[in-house]
Amino acid sequence: MSPEMFVLIIAASVLVVGYVLVYPRFAGADLTKLALNGVLAYGCALLVVGSHYYGTDQRFGEPVLDLGWFGFTLLTLLLVELPLFYWYARRYRVFTQE
Repeated sequence: MSPEMFVLIIAASVLVVGYVLVYPRFAGADLTKLALNGVLAYGCALLVVGSHYYGTDQRFGEPVLDLGWFGFTLLTLLLVELPLFYWYARRYRVFTQE
């Protein structure tokens, strides 16, 4: 498995579990709680990827980006999270005024 695929699988797994199971239960439509849970999810993903690649000279996305594990993981998390957050915000009416 390529290093990029490993990071993508970890990012997608953490975020899907967060948006489908954890966030609805603990955050609901509260943006502050959602942000706190998001920071914890990012921390978990960075911990897993960092424990695998910290201290190595592994480069990610070499033909285009040439990033280290930290930068590539953050970028991957952000890109995977965008459609999930859009779905979550519409489903749980995060930005509606009541």
